[in-house]
Amino acid sequence: MAATVALLNAWKQLLTLCKLSPQESVVILVGDESHPDHVASAKMAVTELGARGMTLQLGEAPQVRMAGESTAYYAPTALTGNLPALEAMKRCNLVIDLMGMYRGSEQEEILAAGARIILVKEPPEVFMRLLPTEEDRKRVLAAGEIMARAKTMRVTSRHGSDMTVRFGQYAVLEQYGFADAPGRWDHCPSAFIARWPDELSAEGTIVLAPGDTILPFKSYVQTPIRLTISQGAIRKIEGGLDARYLRDYMAMFNDPEGYAVSHLGWGLHRKAHWTALGMYDKRQTNAMDARSFWGSFMFSTGPNAEGGGSRHTPCHLDIPMLDCSVNVDGVDVVIDGEVVAG
Repeated sequence: MAATVALLNAWKQLLTLCKLSPQESVVILVGDESHPDHVASAKMAVTELGARGMTLQLGEAPQVRMAGESTAYYAPTALTGNLPALEAMKRCNLVIDLMGMYRGSEQEEILAAGARIILVKEPPEVFMRLLPTEEDRKRVLAAGEIMARAKTMRVTSRHGSDMTVRFGQYAVLEQYGFADAPGRWDHCPSAFIARWPDELSAEGTIVLAPGDTILPFKSYVQTPIRLTISQGAIRKIEGGLDARYLRDYMAMFNDPEGYAVSHLGWGLHRKAHWTALGMYDKRQTNAMDARSFWGSFMFSTGPNAEGGGSRHTPCHLDIPMLDCSVNVDGVDVVIDGEVVAG
């Protein structure tokens, strides 16, 4: 399909933010489910900016991805074991990932070689509506300074959530939507801050209330779910139908590591909105509105290898929550879903 002028300009803006310069080499990684308009527009944008582009077409992962979800997908992909493809990306300056590579060993190798990676999985209309800006970067980096020196976090809500964690062992995740430095990975569009807690440190209760979003289900909670958390992991999942669904889904993996508390943080995107997910078919979006909307609290479970830990479990949940309050080292950063610091 031909690129539209608006989408082409959006791609040129993104690649400019990624500091793509003339004569740099670019690999566009394409899978079976990559949006054809993105493929066409990215190729044209690379050419118009004077860089050297190459399209690398791979199939999708052997496993079936439920509802087309790839952002919360932590398992081998078609890139796994494909040494020629991996080598090509390690030797380039920028990888435009339209497939969704495994956020594990392959990605780590590419980044360690000095390449930068920008992932794009949202459809064109979401991509253009939430296109990142330098202001997004400034907000995320300001919040990142808070998280980098953080020792503790407490999360509460009027629905009954009250959980504390410690920080210090693992990295901060600063995601502002573009990859502008060697070895940097980012996901466009997005704007949020997060960090992986210390092992065994999470204690308390998380209550998922109606309107909270569970990913990769790509659905809103309808009936409250009470999660009892002790020694860094979920120990009980209580409630009605939604709790039963969540409990049985997680049990399907037969993996205790899937219950561990993973990265925690809050959304910082001014244009993202929690209601957007309800406007799309599940296969049309990877729910970056939900992950990034202003003042959301991100509760997640499962892997922490990306932050420096050892968990690689494929049982990964991202759960953006409404109306929470977040306190870092005794200072409120989010109050009832409104960002007040950073």
